[in-house]
This record gives sequence, structure tokens and C-alpha cells, in this order.
Amino acid sequence: MSFGNRLKQLRLENNMTQEDLSKDLNVSRATVGRYETNERFPDKNILKNIADIFDVSIDYLLGRTNIRDTNFILKEAAYEKYLKNNICKEIENEVMERLLLEGIINAKENIPKEVIENIVKYGIDAAIKIAKLENEIKQNHNKE
Repeated sequence: MSFGNRLKQLRLENNMTQEDLSKDLNVSRATVGRYETNERFPDKNILKNIADIFDVSIDYLLGRTNIRDTNFILKEAAYEKYLKNNICKEIENEVMERLLLEGIINAKENIPKEVIENIVKYGIDAAIKIAKLENEIKQNHNKE
């Protein structure tokens, strides 16, 4: 959906006329009409004002997302960051526990940097090899 179509849809959903919106944006009614027909595009300040008036993200106005709620986008980004940090912490705890069990480090030590680098390097290599093997098995099974 184009910017103009989104703008018109939001305006109509909010029971606004082009004149109402033009007053809120401090532009002419004809300018709002040109925005809606994609003959003109607003500058960044007016674009920000439009997003504020309709309580949507600029990304929504530009058609980059269909999520209108700016708070949802912020919450989703924060959750993704939390999830990444949480997964990293879980991996770190698992590595620490296994290194302790194997007697490679003691409880008072930190995991040496070179150990972490090797675990990441070889862990990724092993995971890719496993994925390749699983894929080969799946393909062979499908041929039968």
C-alpha cells in the first residue's frame, strides 16, 4: 500500500476531512490531497507529525511494516534483545558447568578467552556438519 493510500485510510478511520488534517499539519488542503494521491511527499517534520497525529510509526506510513502500534515495535525490539541476552547467558552457564565438570577450570576461575573462542569455532563447525548429515539422511530417505 502506498504512502498516500495509508494516509487517506488513517484520515478516514479517524473521521477527519482533508481540511481537518491540513489544519493539524499547518499545510493547505490541496497539499494533503497531493500527499494522498502520491503527487507530493511530506518533508521529515510533517511525516513525523502525521505519525504522531495517527499514533503510528513512520515505518508503517512508509509501508515498511504493517504494525501500526509504535509501542509494540519497541516492546518487540526489547524482547528480542532480552531473548538474545538470555540465550547467551544460558550458553555461558552451560559451558561453565561443563568446564567445571571436566575439571578444566575451577569454580573461582573465569572461562579463558581462548577456550570460548575454540568452543564457538568448533561448535559452529560441528553444528554445520550435523546439519549437512541430517540433510543428506533426509534426502536419501525421500529417494526411497
